[in-house]
Amino acid sequence: MKKQLRQMKGKIRRYVLLRFRPDYVEQQAQLRQGECNQCGNCCEILFKCPFLVRGEDGAGVCSIYEDRPGQCAAFPVDEACLAEVDFDCTFEFSDPGDLLVTIEQAGEADNGTPELAPPSERLTQTRPITTLLFHHFINRLR
Repeated sequence: MKKQLRQMKGKIRRYVLLRFRPDYVEQQAQLRQGECNQCGNCCEILFKCPFLVRGEDGAGVCSIYEDRPGQCAAFPVDEACLAEVDFDCTFEFSDPGDLLVTIEQAGEADNGTPELAPPSERLTQTRPITTLLFHHFINRLR
């Protein structure tokens, strides 16, 4: 269960980075070295991609490679992505850790509730990811 939660956090993290931090993704792409070894591990994070086809030799082949989603094309974004596939991926980063973006958990008050910075100190209005995804989906329908 812990592994699935970590993988879900990673999927959300990659979506947020690609959608809201394209500059970071581009920086990391410049640091990324190597090429895909077609292991298919990235296509089986949290669930098996329906477009992943296994060959007789066990190698994974994407059946929509030329039209694959942005998250697939950008994988691995950084070292955190490599950790999700247990570093089986043959990609590596020339300067690991310097630009790593982490999603940190809010601190807790004495009563166990999360502490958030006062609105005046926040960079942007804080909204739940489900609300953001809902608004994104609605805007796509327009």
